[in-house]
Amino acid sequence: MYHQGNRGRGKLFSLFFILAVCCLFLGASVLHPSARAEAASVTLGWDAATGVSGYKIHRGTASGSYTTSIDVGNRTSYTLSDLTSGSTYYFAVTAYDTSSEQSGYSNEVSYAGGSSCTYSISPSSASFTSSGGTGTITVTAASGCTWSASTGVSWATISSGTSGTGSGTVAYSVAANTGSSRTAAFSVAGQTFSISQAAATSTTTYTLTLTTAGTGSGTITSTPSGSVLPSGTAVTLKAAPDAGSTFTGWGGDCAFAGTSTTCSGKMTRNIYVTANFTRNTTTTSYTINASAETGGSISPSGSVSVSSGSSKSFTITPASGYTISNVTVDGQSVGAVSSYTFSNVTANHTIAATFAQSSSGTTTYTLTTATAGTGSGTITSNPSGTVFASGTAVTITAAPDSGSVFTGWGGDCAFAGTSTTCSGKMTRNIYVTANFTRSSTTASHTISAYAAYGGTISPSGSVSVTSGSGTSFTITPKRGFSIRYVLVDGVNVGAVSSYTFSNVTANHSIRAYFKYGYY
Repeated sequence: MYHQGNRGRGKLFSLFFILAVCCLFLGASVLHPSARAEAASVTLGWDAATGVSGYKIHRGTASGSYTTSIDVGNRTSYTLSDLTSGSTYYFAVTAYDTSSEQSGYSNEVSYAGGSSCTYSISPSSASFTSSGGTGTITVTAASGCTWSASTGVSWATISSGTSGTGSGTVAYSVAANTGSSRTAAFSVAGQTFSISQAAATSTTTYTLTLTTAGTGSGTITSTPSGSVLPSGTAVTLKAAPDAGSTFTGWGGDCAFAGTSTTCSGKMTRNIYVTANFTRNTTTTSYTINASAETGGSISPSGSVSVSSGSSKSFTITPASGYTISNVTVDGQSVGAVSSYTFSNVTANHTIAATFAQSSSGTTTYTLTTATAGTGSGTITSNPSGTVFASGTAVTITAAPDSGSVFTGWGGDCAFAGTSTTCSGKMTRNIYVTANFTRSSTTASHTISAYAAYGGTISPSGSVSVTSGSGTSFTITPKRGFSIRYVLVDGVNVGAVSSYTFSNVTANHSIRAYFKYGYY
């Protein structure tokens, strides 16, 4: 509607910025006491701007198209009383200086003459998983009341219902999230619709490799089942010998579990486990595995073959300075007996004897711990110490020093992965290594990017930038709109279509605003 030469553009831009910041507002609409029944009035108000001589109100019945202008002088409010009840009007304000040079339009407001337009939306918020999805927002408004909707972020877009009159529906979609959790606020009919989306779930997986070894055969089952499992999954392995075979112990990452038929841990890296099975000697005889720990002997010892249905006796003898501590048969204690007889043998069995020093204590084993890696930390044990009585239950804990992180166990605690604790029993000398890595954190800062209705900014939302680096933003108006101005940390940098932050050492903000039309 207005055309000026190049000489006045700098001043006009300044006036436009002031008006945009001052924000034109629509006052409460009421019927003028002296107006006729078919007439309506409206009061427009705006904040005062410096360096201006007066203001003009521009009016039209279509958005962005103003057919009537009124010079209201140097005042900040004005009442229009010649409106037709039931009609919708659109208003904008411009300012002019002593040279009659005029600014661009302020933001636009609309008014449905003679009606009181109130708006409500339902729901007022929504949450999505990292996979995204779609949703709708219901707008409730009186007939003839216009409204619009915008998102301001690129990952949540409106598929239908960007504007409407009266009640209506806004449909939107949320893209899949591959980063951290995020939030946004839609503007719908002047109301705020809050939306949040969860962070992307971890897709890191590790491989569980299970093998069997030995002269016998058997199976290994895992709970949960599968060979590729997500990071952190708690897994329990169980060894089961086939008929004619015996499970004789674990190898690989389950070595610390010994001859227990189960082994448990977490998938914090690729895990390799071997189950050892031994074939029974004959199908017409059975094997009794007889063993004695330090401090005595059992006779006969080792793998003793016994014919099916026959009997076999064993003698337990403590060494000098020792006494019999306990005898277990098939894992169950039968007391500190000096002999035991298996009668009518029809299955494989085990017998094991333990001894205690009669004067200066029991059999002991040594716990050896060490640290490795570029970082540092400590290893503690509960109970504390390095020499423990046989069978003592010990829990080992790793604690990184400041500036270091614990990255996993080695040695006899390898299957515990990156759990900071490792537990087991002292049935032999134990060797454990805790690995620590020096922390190497890099500071980062956040740039909050936002685009008002009429265009987009890319990237948008909360953009993380490594300290000292830079990033660029592109501002793009929608069809029929042009860039009004761009604010960087609250300062107007003009109607630029791109902006670059260099050597970022603090948090920043960038906001883009648009206007209808190209003038």
